[in-house]
Amino acid sequence: MQRTRSLPDETLAAEVLPPLLIAVGILAAGAFGMLLLAQWRASASPYLLAGALVAGVWLSTSLLQRRRLRAAGAVISHALALLPVLSVAAFGVAGNPVLYLSALGVVAAGLLVSPVEPLFVARNSLAAYVAMLALPALLGQGQVALAPAMATTLVLGLLLFGVAGLTWSAGYAVSGTIGWAVETSKKSERRERLLRDAQASLELALRERDQLNDQLYRQSLELEAARADAEAAYRSKASFMATMSHELRTPLNIIIGFSTAMIEHPEMYDGAPLPEAARGDLAEIRRSGQHLLQLINDILDLARVEAGRLELNKTSLPLTPLLDEMMRTAGGLLTERPVLLRREFFGALPAVYADEMRVRQVLLNLISNACKFTSVGEVAVGARADAREVTLWIRDTGIGIASIDQERIFKQFEQVESPDTRHHTGTGLGLAICRWLVELHGGRMWLESELGKGSIFYFTLPRVQPAGGAPTRALAAALHV
Repeated sequence: MQRTRSLPDETLAAEVLPPLLIAVGILAAGAFGMLLLAQWRASASPYLLAGALVAGVWLSTSLLQRRRLRAAGAVISHALALLPVLSVAAFGVAGNPVLYLSALGVVAAGLLVSPVEPLFVARNSLAAYVAMLALPALLGQGQVALAPAMATTLVLGLLLFGVAGLTWSAGYAVSGTIGWAVETSKKSERRERLLRDAQASLELALRERDQLNDQLYRQSLELEAARADAEAAYRSKASFMATMSHELRTPLNIIIGFSTAMIEHPEMYDGAPLPEAARGDLAEIRRSGQHLLQLINDILDLARVEAGRLELNKTSLPLTPLLDEMMRTAGGLLTERPVLLRREFFGALPAVYADEMRVRQVLLNLISNACKFTSVGEVAVGARADAREVTLWIRDTGIGIASIDQERIFKQFEQVESPDTRHHTGTGLGLAICRWLVELHGGRMWLESELGKGSIFYFTLPRVQPAGGAPTRALAAALHV
């Protein structure tokens, strides 16, 4: 039989060896103590056996510390198996129960070395016993009787090889089971460490979450206070703008009225005609006053919209007469310019649910802009209807608007910067107010334009539904204004 050179389970050997060595060391020390207490003087053999056991424990411990597990297991296994056999030198063969303790070494060899090691330990132990019987001088005694010697040899042989056989047959299973138990224990410890680490991480995360929640709560309180302050400041600003606009309109109306009267009715001043330079100055005063009044009106509308105090007087509004009026206004603005005015609405248009004054304001603003920035080409006013709303548009072939500016121009105080726009002053509020007015009606406003080719401004208004008809979404939105 070839002797294996590998341990059945090194983990098992590493776990079993330390407690086994401690137990054997305690046994050897106890044997020494008992011999000393009994004042044994018959022979020195018991002392030598106890000393040999201590030496075996020491050697095995040294090998274990150097991680030579197989050698350490072999040393302690042979010590446990051979020293009981050698005890016959001190206690004889007959009536010596220590002799049969050599089976412990056989079992230890199966656990610590390999499944086949018990057979070799049993063989070596039995060979040592037979040698001691064959050479009585080693026993320090006379010739042993043949019958007791044969009986003891037979019993010891059967015991050692029986235990070796059982250990060999069960070695793999026992080693595997114990190794599995040890590995399972280690895995459980690792899992426990991982769980403790996870629990610590979770507790840390919970503490951080609580801290973040507290911080978020404080920030929400600060934001709420800041929002309340901002709303109060916003309302104060809107109120101030509305008040100042009202206060400024009265003197401006007086200035515009007197300058107009002086230009158009100079006979009020003793019938003397005004000098041409004076008439020019008065015309500039009137023009600047009208511009300033328009700016104040825009600011007033803006303040009303932002403060939510702009009221719409919505009624059923026929569009065709209003658009005809806008066509006449556009014709006056395009006098003495090579610009064609086109009508792009035909037939009867349905009525819309809207405030006539505000719709007129939107149309006038869009038409005024189209005429202002179109020097040649055409300006068109159009409309079309569908089941829920009417779409209106003002189209021109003027300077156009770049794509990057098309959303910006609907913001407050925003204007497109170009050489053409510098000749036409404006407030930058008209389109912002127009979009707000359209949205207050439940409609929408958008733009299609190409730089250098012109622009089309679209907006929608909700139709008036027939009696008993289901209100459309646009009309329902308008009713909530």
